[in-house]
Amino acid sequence: MCGLAGLFLPTGAAIAEANLDAMLAVMHHRGPDGTGRHLSADRRFQAGFARLAIIDLATGDQPLVEGDGARVLLGNGEIYNYRELRTRLQAEGQVFRTSGDMEPALKLLASKGLDAVHELNGMYGIALYERQPHRLVLIRDRLGIKPVYWTRLPGGGVLFASEVKALWASGLLSPAVDDSAVTAWLAHGWVPAPRTLWQGVNKLPPGHLLIAGNDGAVRIERYWRPAAAPDVPQDDEGAKRHLLDLLGDAVRLQLRSDVPVSAMLSGGIDSGLIVALAAQALDRPLSTYTVRFTGAAIDESPLAAAVAARYGTRHTTFEVDANDAARHLPLLAWHADEPLVDATLLPSHLINAVLAKETRVVLNGTGGDELFAGYGRYARLPVEARWTALPRPLRRMGEALVGRIDPFRAWQLVRAGKWDDDRGGYLHDHCCQFPPPLLRVIGHRGDAVEPAQRAPFAAFAGPADTAALACELSTYLPEDLLTLLDRTTMASSVEGRVPFLDHRLVEAALAVPPAVRTPGGRQKGLERAMAAGLLPESVLNFPKQGFASPVPAWFGGELHGLARRLLTRPRTLERGWWSKAGVEHLLADPRRHAFRLYGLTMLELTVRLHTEHAFASPPSDGLAAFADQG
Repeated sequence: MCGLAGLFLPTGAAIAEANLDAMLAVMHHRGPDGTGRHLSADRRFQAGFARLAIIDLATGDQPLVEGDGARVLLGNGEIYNYRELRTRLQAEGQVFRTSGDMEPALKLLASKGLDAVHELNGMYGIALYERQPHRLVLIRDRLGIKPVYWTRLPGGGVLFASEVKALWASGLLSPAVDDSAVTAWLAHGWVPAPRTLWQGVNKLPPGHLLIAGNDGAVRIERYWRPAAAPDVPQDDEGAKRHLLDLLGDAVRLQLRSDVPVSAMLSGGIDSGLIVALAAQALDRPLSTYTVRFTGAAIDESPLAAAVAARYGTRHTTFEVDANDAARHLPLLAWHADEPLVDATLLPSHLINAVLAKETRVVLNGTGGDELFAGYGRYARLPVEARWTALPRPLRRMGEALVGRIDPFRAWQLVRAGKWDDDRGGYLHDHCCQFPPPLLRVIGHRGDAVEPAQRAPFAAFAGPADTAALACELSTYLPEDLLTLLDRTTMASSVEGRVPFLDHRLVEAALAVPPAVRTPGGRQKGLERAMAAGLLPESVLNFPKQGFASPVPAWFGGELHGLARRLLTRPRTLERGWWSKAGVEHLLADPRRHAFRLYGLTMLELTVRLHTEHAFASPPSDGLAAFADQG
């Protein structure tokens, strides 16, 4: 788990110099264990690497340079099946200089070309330079667990890094907001790939690779998309056994490390199942960690303790206080690069800050909800079913009448009808913090955007209920959950591993019939069956609670006034993203609009930090220091 950065210049481009020292310094948290650099003889490839040492502590430094620079590879993340790849390549006569996981990827790419990417099992952002034919290849893992950002420079050069702020630190690009992306962010809570909030900055989408050629041409190719695997058992028992075996093998691979691997244990089925399988695979006790939040209405730590006791783990429960949001938000905005509307950013950050004192590698259950239908939006709400059972003309009349009185309620009625003929739009609407009626309320002047969920839903060949999961795996998961996971773990130099997102398990889960996945409409019914016998009944039957932040409480206190000052200064309002009256409307009902206020606060804070201050290191001041500036 590391940070990579570099510059590729085609033959016809003028020589430019990337400030690699600054690029690596601004990502020091991603790789505090050392740095490495490579400059080609003609300086048309310049690269740097910040290392978090997890595998091959002695010889695993990067960049990996083959020969005298004929090929150079930098890899952020892990290739979990590196031992199997190494054994095969050695049998073919390949000689290795390291014991790490990235050298097999380099050898495989050299011998098989870009088709080798299909043989990699892991989470990674990879940069590969080949002197002949002088090209750069950027590769992002199938699910988008690890990030890759890039920009096209005048003259055709490609600047790339693991974080956006590293691109700015190069001295070759200045931060500027893409105003059209703000509307997309308000609609989704994130800017859909390949765009970002920032002018000229792109993110490589999951399952894609970028090829920059000697002539300055850049092309992007998709090498993987969520699809159903063939030959997966379609009956209850067969599907359960098949998926449990795949998850067990994913856990086995992801336990590979030269430093101890531990696990988060929340008290839910996802993390409990990971812990059960990991404990069974190890010949020593697994370290597990549970975090309890001060003042939280629900405490799942007793459930976690029951799982830990069953498997004899070295279990620790920490208590953290997530109520002082104003103190932490500038730091979080700096680390995120792009604003995250997901308010679990703060508790996730606090968890990893604590874990960093204990461990470097943590397994967690991210992805279980997307594979096994754990969210309410994967089933039609009863009230929606009753509404859509009415004749369409009657519904249209009702929507028009309600719209005259309450546009937001009318929008909700229209949303209900999308279940049958626009499921991608339905998924989008159920996650949208700022639907069109609220964009008008806050005075936003941007044009309507196409929901990012429509295209991946339509692209999946299979039942609509399964297509909804495939759609989430391509949108919400990488854009929200995995971005949050990467930023909050890396901010504390912790590596987060996600066994549920082994691509083999993902493809198998998408092949399971909906009636087997959610028997009788029960959320995560198949996963509960997989966990039966492995987890206590108290965990199996505990209702899903989710992982929430006390955002309404934040805006009932100090954050209310700070947000008003932050969001209504003249320079901010001049952008036209919202009006003062619109902000006051939200502030007048903070219980209803707390999460929207949080989103706007993080958007404004992120923009201000990066465009007006350009911190080269994490800010230490709280929100009050920024509320009245300018």
